[in-house]
Parts: sequence; structure tokens; C-alpha cells
Amino acid sequence: MSHLIVFDLDGTLTRQRGGFELLHTLYGTTPEAETLMDQFEAGEITFAEWCRGAVDVWRANNVTKSDIERATRAVKPKAGAVDLLEHLQQTDLQFGILSAGVANLAKRFEPYEPAFVRGNWLRFEDSRISGIDVGVGPDEKGELLREIRTRQSPTSITYIGDSHTDTEAFVEADTAMLFDPDERIPERAIDAADTIIERGDMREMRKYILTI
Repeated sequence: MSHLIVFDLDGTLTRQRGGFELLHTLYGTTPEAETLMDQFEAGEITFAEWCRGAVDVWRANNVTKSDIERATRAVKPKAGAVDLLEHLQQTDLQFGILSAGVANLAKRFEPYEPAFVRGNWLRFEDSRISGIDVGVGPDEKGELLREIRTRQSPTSITYIGDSHTDTEAFVEADTAMLFDPDERIPERAIDAADTIIERGDMREMRKYILTI
């Protein structure tokens, strides 16, 4: 495999900063989401339990597969994201998506042929949400990027992200790009980034990617 570009999803390829937060907002379950977040931040539940708790809340509110599909179609790409991915399709550069959010929301980017989409996948049974396969935690992207490197053997990896969940991936990647940083971005992530792009337009990246 040639050079591989790996994108975070929420806040990087998409305008929303968090897929779980987006779905809680759409389905009116923000109060329950805040309770779960308080428990997670207090160390009372694990990330996997936090994810399953969100699914339990949505199931109790009769969220269906059609609801999630509508939300997926409503996902707004970041400014310039489509142009950048179309550009990548015309090169020999491959890209993948590595998200600690709801991986189903990456469906919007399937037409651009990602090499992989890794994240937390919602499951359905009889058209109702039934569970979640927790595949990417907020501190696991470095480990998963090493796994991807071993499996796909790219010549090098560029990782592009915007938040604290990308810190370990920045450290692991050969080249790290911090794009449109979240206001909660830690100093460690900033220090690990090779390039910082403050503007929220992915067309800004083309001049860097063209030099790869």
C-alpha cells in the first residue's frame, strides 16, 4: 500500500463535533446523555458502558434503524471535505476513517471509497436499535493505528484529527495534522501535531497532501 491518510470523523470530516451528542440532540435524550457523561467522567462507568447506556436510552425512546439512517443522510460534511476526498480518488493515496464516535454516521463518505471505517457500530434487530459494537475508545486510536499499520503495511501514515481523542494517533502517525481544533484540545495533542490548521476548510489541506 502507498501512503495512507487516516481521518477522524466527528469535527474533522463532519461539522458536528460528536456523533453521540448529535443523536442525543435529535432524539431529545440530552438530559440522559449528561447523566451518562457525568458518570463516565467520574470513573463510575467505562467507555463501553457509556456507549451501551446511550443505546439503552435510545431503545427506550423507540429509536429505529430508519431514524439512524435519516440522521446519517443529514450529516453535514466539513467545508471542503468533499473536494478533498474527490481529489484523493484521483490519486494513488488511500484514506480510512478512525472514529471514537458512531461509525454508522460515516456512511455519508462511502462514495469516496475509504479503505476502512473503524468506530463504534450501532446494531439493529427488527428495525429497532438493539446494541452497539464498541470498537474504538477515546484513548485507543494510537494502538489501533499501529494495528492498521501492521495489517495494511502503508509506506507511511498521515493522521488528521481535531480533538483530545486523537492525541495517541498523533503520536503514532508519521505525520500528524491538527485541523480546526476543538476548544478542549489538550497541550499534548498540540505538541504532537506536525501541522496545525486553524481554519475549518479542508481545502487548506491539499497543499500539504500534495507534498506527500
